Amino acid sequence: MWFALLKNPLTKLIAEKTIGAVTHKLKKDAILKQKELDHAQNVDVQSIKSADQTWRDEWLCVVFSLIFIAHFIGPLQEYMLRGWEILELASDYFWIIILTIVGGSFGSSGITKFLKKKK
Repeated sequence: MWFALLKNPLTKLIAEKTIGAVTHKLKKDAILKQKELDHAQNVDVQSIKSADQTWRDEWLCVVFSLIFIAHFIGPLQEYMLRGWEILELASDYFWIIILTIVGGSFGSSGITKFLKKKK
């Protein structure tokens, strides 16, 4: 009786489809695993490349935070007012350079982080 079931064309077809599906699933899982490994390696390289950019962003945050805080420290307020008076005389090129530095640091890294979240 069992031998007759194994020789049945319908049983053979089901067995072939099942074996084919399992083989396909194993190949698909292997491909996905390799893609995950490749992606993990790319992420590590990208994080290493962007490490200096992160420090630059943090450095600019510290500098601008200190400038902001200095306005509220009594002994420094006179110096801050004098600094703003001097900066009023600064050339437009100076402000273009400052905006380029800040925009290049925060702007490009901010856009990059936003685009990574979208994917």
